[in-house]
Order: sequence, then C-alpha cells, then structure tokens
Amino acid sequence: LWIVKPGENTNRGCGITVCRELSQIRQIINNTHVNGKKRSYIIQKYCEKPLLYKGRKFDIRCYAVTQTVNGNLQGYYYTDGYLRTSCRDYNIKNVTNRLIHLTNDAVQKKCDDYGKFESGNKLSYPEFQKYLDSIDIKCNIIKEIVPQLKKMAQDTIKACSRKVDPHRRHNTFEVRP
Repeated sequence: LWIVKPGENTNRGCGITVCRELSQIRQIINNTHVNGKKRSYIIQKYCEKPLLYKGRKFDIRCYAVTQTVNGNLQGYYYTDGYLRTSCRDYNIKNVTNRLIHLTNDAVQKKCDDYGKFESGNKLSYPEFQKYLDSIDIKCNIIKEIVPQLKKMAQDTIKACSRKVDPHRRHNTFEVRP
C-alpha cells in the first residue's frame, strides 16, 4: 500500500489517496495539473500496521514558530501538542474510506461519529499516556516522544530556512503545524 499526497498548495486532506496498485499511482500523477502545470506529489509507503488508539488511527499535532531577528531565523517549539483521532476503526481492506485513513478535522467532521469517542476527536498527551500505560506500552510521551518531535521540527526549519524567509525580513514570523 502507498499513500499519495499532493506536493503543494493543498491542505485539509484534499487530494490524498491510499493506493494498492502502481497503475493507480500513475493515473493520479499523470493526469493532474494545477493552472496548466503538472502537480508534484509525495508518495510514501503506507504504514500498514500503525500503533492505534482504541482500534483507530491517530496523528500527532505539534507546533513551531519561526521569526527573523536581526537577519537571523529563530525557531521556537511549543511543547503542548495533541493527537487527532479517526472516527472509524482501522481496516486495511478498505483503502477508499477517508474516515478510516485520514485524521484531518476537515475529513473527520463530516462523520456522524465526530466527537463520539473523544471531544473533537482530540486527545492530550496525558490522555494518550494513560492509554499507553493501560495497554502496557512502556513509553513516556513527554520524555521520549516530545524531544523527537522537537528535533524533527528543528531539522525541518533548518532544511527550509532559506525558503521560509529568503530575504530575512525584519519583524516577521510564520506558524507551521
């Protein structure tokens, strides 16, 4: 299984597809244009056996902010994050149901079960920690996972620093989820 995501100018789960066959991927990437230009794509091996929260997929949302001060790009990481959950039980046999595979609010809020299991389909780190403890997974979210998330945010900011603010404008900032 593969997940195909548009590479630019998209959000809210738009254009994301889970594919079983190479022919499906080829059809998507060969037939899609934006304003007459071929769109770029991110094609990833789909994680077929993910860690689930009570049988449902989740993602982790964290935030960083960048600003330019005296020509230097600086990044800051917000340590409180949350998990977004899906409304439907994970099922690898059904790759077309977006409610199973995408945790985006824009997708999930269309489900009748939105908010049924968690308020707004969201969990705090402590709530998730309690779940991990209950299923005997030895992992401390705050001590083990959050530092990794922070490092990934740092690496991401470094990798795109010249693109984010190439002219090093004064008194600017951007928020990136």
